[in-house]
Amino acid sequence: MKPIGKLLASKAVAILGGAAGANLLWAPPALADAGHFAYSTDGGARVAVGLLLAALFATLIAETFHKTLAAGAVVAVMLMVSAATPLHIMDFDTAVRAVDWNVIFLLGSMMAIVSVLIGTRVFDWLNARMVAWARGRSKLLANTVIVATAVLSAFADNVTTVLFMAPVVSKAARSLRVSVWALAMPMVMAANIGGTATLIGDPPNVIVGVAAGLPFMDFLYFLAVPVIFMIVALCAFSAFWYRKDLAGAHAQTDGDAETVELQDPKVLSWTLGVVGLTFLGFFTHSITHLPVGVVAFAGAVLTMAGRHIILRGPMGPKKAEHLFTHGFEHGIEWLTLGFFVFLFMAISSAEHTGLIAGAAAKLQDLVQAVSVGFGMGLQAKLLTAALLILVFSAVVSAVVDNIPYTIAAAAIVRVLAASFATEFTAAGLGGAELQMTTNVLWWSLALGACLGGNGTLIGASANVTTIGLLEKDGHHMPFVSFLRFGVPVTAMTIGIAALYLTSYVYGGAVETNLVGAMVLLALGVAALLRGMNWRLPKTADETADGALSPPAGE
Repeated sequence: MKPIGKLLASKAVAILGGAAGANLLWAPPALADAGHFAYSTDGGARVAVGLLLAALFATLIAETFHKTLAAGAVVAVMLMVSAATPLHIMDFDTAVRAVDWNVIFLLGSMMAIVSVLIGTRVFDWLNARMVAWARGRSKLLANTVIVATAVLSAFADNVTTVLFMAPVVSKAARSLRVSVWALAMPMVMAANIGGTATLIGDPPNVIVGVAAGLPFMDFLYFLAVPVIFMIVALCAFSAFWYRKDLAGAHAQTDGDAETVELQDPKVLSWTLGVVGLTFLGFFTHSITHLPVGVVAFAGAVLTMAGRHIILRGPMGPKKAEHLFTHGFEHGIEWLTLGFFVFLFMAISSAEHTGLIAGAAAKLQDLVQAVSVGFGMGLQAKLLTAALLILVFSAVVSAVVDNIPYTIAAAAIVRVLAASFATEFTAAGLGGAELQMTTNVLWWSLALGACLGGNGTLIGASANVTTIGLLEKDGHHMPFVSFLRFGVPVTAMTIGIAALYLTSYVYGGAVETNLVGAMVLLALGVAALLRGMNWRLPKTADETADGALSPPAGE
């Protein structure tokens, strides 16, 4: 979900990369020389857009209306105001061009593929195997939930992941007779952290990836190592936070792994093959230059067509066609896609009227003031900007849905990246080295937006989804209780991200990843030498019945 990038020039439309000679709302020398935007100078339009966007964000926080309805209503008002009054916010053509269809096709296509996998029950089977493998050992199960959720979230969106993990966690908690939140809260955190590692793992990453032109493999290369450190830290923190609950667990799981059977194995085999080809397309983006939306769309078409052909014989043409239409209607979250479409349009109005440019100027002024005040060099100045983006993104994403924030913030980062590129070029740095250097701003946005969602209950869609699912089972999570666990986890992961960005700027990506891999290897060896607790035979104390402690954090 890239923030409205690459808008084509038409009438008074905001232009990416464009329009020297246009009247600029503001003109700091570096950004004006970069010629990055053309802006409307209509002050009334800026005020109107600011009020409308503020109303939209307030509605999203309060959840007064459905988010798609709220975003659509704001866009409708903007279009009507532009058509019926002298305020030039944006016209219909501008709104249509603001939508990044590459992002929409990527999300919709991955939803379609996942919907086919859901029908095969492969997720149910994998989750049941995981619970059976733990054999009732609470610490092993808790860490397995964290790791499995993080890995799944890296390659399927985190909302889809928690949809499958939440029922398993609820059942496992009942089997072990522990508070469900001792497993569910770390699971939610792991979903948001794990999704940070790849282009498709979390919506903000898709926005950043398309906005900055970053391929799938770049996300893995630059973000996988810090994410692994965060998962290790989450395992340790969760074990400490819920130590009383996990120590009280004693029951064995009920062996349901054998009762979960895969459905339509031919469909599953076909779909997994197509998924492999789809990810191969993601991995080779730097070679093929195929848009990720095109690759995902081709994968979705192949998946659904293959299922239709395979099931046409045993089910009959009519039932197979009904299965396709039902999957197309209900397997794809059309309301979510509509929300993204309206957000692209709404944020484009902020670009067109100069609000985004003004925000970028303020941030650049702050970076400049700090760098001058402390006598910083160019590298320190870049790191300062990256850390400001990281922390600010984390704070905002904790209280506002990180999707609309990232769409707006990506436009700001694009301007800042162009400004730093100008400064680094003047200092003699160019080519691939320049690109890798300025990309630290994009990584800081991705890390902050994804990790900040762990801070509050409303910070990420995965949080709301999990809480809603478990509340249906009678498990209530107060807002403040979520804060008690979420805020320390967020602070811990943001600290790891800040250390990584610092090492990235001063040490380089290769050196940073090499050192990180060596540290992780050392931690793994140390864990093996200690026997990893759950590998040891259970003691009498661990198997004895006992009263359960009250859930930590509640």
